Amino acid sequence: MILFAAGFGLSLFGSLPPGLISLSVAQTAIQRGVAAAMLLAAGAAGAEFFQAWAAVALTGWFLSNPGVERWFQWAAIPVFFTLAAYLLFWSKPYDSRALVADVSAVRQVGKGVLLSAFNLLAVPYWFAYCGTLRVSGVWKEVDLASTLIFSAGVTVGTVGALGLYAWLGRVIMQHSASMARHADRFVGLIFLGLGLKLLFGLLGY
Repeated sequence: MILFAAGFGLSLFGSLPPGLISLSVAQTAIQRGVAAAMLLAAGAAGAEFFQAWAAVALTGWFLSNPGVERWFQWAAIPVFFTLAAYLLFWSKPYDSRALVADVSAVRQVGKGVLLSAFNLLAVPYWFAYCGTLRVSGVWKEVDLASTLIFSAGVTVGTVGALGLYAWLGRVIMQHSASMARHADRFVGLIFLGLGLKLLFGLLGY
């Protein structure tokens, strides 16, 4: 249960800061409703189960190659900038009449899996914390059962955090019509800010 709690806590608090998946969940809740947002969250959380599993298996290699983390950060920058450009300049304005009640579950789950695959910053995050758990002695023996328990905790924690963003998106839609109409632009600006912050950090500013 310690590993489940560790996976849950690390995933929950790691997913709370605005990021690629959490902002997409909030945006989906605004435009398509909470059910669609939670389907997207489920797809992302399911993919993160396997990301955490891979991190457990490859932690030793990652710890011996610390420079790989910078590669993941550089690779994430164009993802943020591309999404920002699309949302700011090409995405259609929000229309409250366009809210879709009948959403394809397969499509939303698939979108969540795809977003998780592009969430490159999650990979070094899990490598770092899996390594910390092993070095500190919390994770004494790595086997199939312990890996499953940890990855399950990660999945549940991710769903919990993304559920908060889905609720936040719904609140925005209900209480701030102006912000809801400009949801794409708002999220695009956040993606732009995240990309610039990452870039300046890598350049040493």
